[in-house]
Amino acid sequence: MKTAFIGDIHGCVNELRYVSRRAIQEADHVVFLGDYVDRGPDSRSVLEELVQFQTAFPRRTTFLRGNHDVAFLGVLDNDDGLETFLKMGGAKTVRSYLDPPYLNAISRLRSIVPRSHRHFLESLETIYTETEVIAVHDCKDAHGDNRFVIAGHTSQSNLVPLITDKTALIDTGCGTLRGGRLTCLVWPTQEWWQSSE
Repeated sequence: MKTAFIGDIHGCVNELRYVSRRAIQEADHVVFLGDYVDRGPDSRSVLEELVQFQTAFPRRTTFLRGNHDVAFLGVLDNDDGLETFLKMGGAKTVRSYLDPPYLNAISRLRSIVPRSHRHFLESLETIYTETEVIAVHDCKDAHGDNRFVIAGHTSQSNLVPLITDKTALIDTGCGTLRGGRLTCLVWPTQEWWQSSE
């Protein structure tokens, strides 16, 4: 069985479309490592695309939660963490849902975010495991596990995944670094490929 792992997306819908469509053709299962929103240009479209992907391939997909996704859901539910969310690039997420002016932005955001997007964010998992591999958003969440760890979260400034004999860190700056790309790594071959910048 081949499993494809897709790194941090951060609001980059075109990169998501390219990488996810190739992944579902080449692998038996696709695991998304989280951080779907913030910083990039179109978090709303990314979530819509992921909701549709989840609906189309419910048994062939797993979606993990990243810290940006948790922060966004927290803002939708209450005011705790609003300042942190905005500092994390959340203003781009707000702008992807709302047209200016941005008066009463958070209350407007809460009323306009589709229920399907909220449900998707609420359904995200923390971990994905197979016999020889474990996937998490942040590699420190797999501390003490002897399986091969695949994670996002820690962006690689050279825009290529960092692969060792024990880990693969595949956040290659999509939406966060100049020229950043979205990376997909296939297990067990450890072949990887990316969107263009």
